[in-house]
Amino acid sequence: MNRLPQKKKPGDPILAEDWNTLLDAIAARTPRSGTGLELIASSGGFAYSQPSTALVPRQSLPPFSVIGIEKEEDGYQVIIKEGWVIERKPKSEDLPTVKFHMPKSGDDTLDKIPRPKIAMSIGDTLWCKFKTDMMGEITEDPEVVVTSEDQDGNHYQPEDPEESGVEGEYYVKLFKLEDDDGIPKVKIYQQSDIEHWAQLWTGENLGSGARVYKKHEDSENIFKFRSIKGDYGINQVETDSEIEIDFDGENVGEGCPVWVEPLDGGGQPEANPPDGPAKFRSIAGRESQPQINVKCEAENPGDPLPETIRIVGNDTDGAILLDEEGSVTDLARWQDGLVTTPGETTLKVEEFKVCVDGYPETRKFLTLA
Repeated sequence: MNRLPQKKKPGDPILAEDWNTLLDAIAARTPRSGTGLELIASSGGFAYSQPSTALVPRQSLPPFSVIGIEKEEDGYQVIIKEGWVIERKPKSEDLPTVKFHMPKSGDDTLDKIPRPKIAMSIGDTLWCKFKTDMMGEITEDPEVVVTSEDQDGNHYQPEDPEESGVEGEYYVKLFKLEDDDGIPKVKIYQQSDIEHWAQLWTGENLGSGARVYKKHEDSENIFKFRSIKGDYGINQVETDSEIEIDFDGENVGEGCPVWVEPLDGGGQPEANPPDGPAKFRSIAGRESQPQINVKCEAENPGDPLPETIRIVGNDTDGAILLDEEGSVTDLARWQDGLVTTPGETTLKVEEFKVCVDGYPETRKFLTLA
């Protein structure tokens, strides 16, 4: 800083050197407007004022507000107030569950002093961009980017039972510079901290069998599931908390029913049968005089049962033959224990008197009636 000239005594001459030193000192002490301030001169002196476009932010300004625009060649240098990207993860083992990310402009964070200057042109838009993994957690430092076109980005999608999953890339529009008769005009879109929640649905089909989850429809952002519908012999019933799958059967035709239909106390079909397996009657041979048998046996131990249940006899063949004068007559014939002689066959034992060596004798003979 320039010093004032030495004081003079009455009668001392005022030299040119002293006069110039005085002028330099006055010029050095003359108030001037500075960065973020304007100088207002009046008869009472000078006053400093902070204009609305000051480069030093006021505490009342919201996040991402424009606090300074400087003309530079064909464009502008824009300075904004800092804002946070707040990441909330309410169901995460990663602590803390709320994280604060300060965006960057180039290599500098927005809260750095002096604040970074962002090069923009009329028609440009400033965005806050940040990326996430497939679970929605922010993976990189957010940054502000300038573009002349809209940015769509994409929403993260967690892995689902179809083993899909998409990383997220988000663009939050902050403001746009528009032309106002040659002067840049700020069109505001965002003036608050940016909140990001990682809370999309995730799912998994457990166990084996048909899968209930089908797919995620990207165009609709809807997770789709399969319905449970009974087919032939299966009936589905929705209750308040369950989907019941019940056997649905009917004994048709005549004869002994094979399916044991649940009945109520009055002998009527039970409207809501108790839980448990459907019961069927077995097919068995006679316990006494087992001339009719049921066979459903594997050919070898450990083999599966055959597909057919066969009704068979007692595996006994035979015949009663009458030989008279060289001719053979079938009195009766049976196979597998069953008579095969056509027509009605009745065998009787009758007594006849015959002559044997001149003497009469009574003998028994088997006759066909």
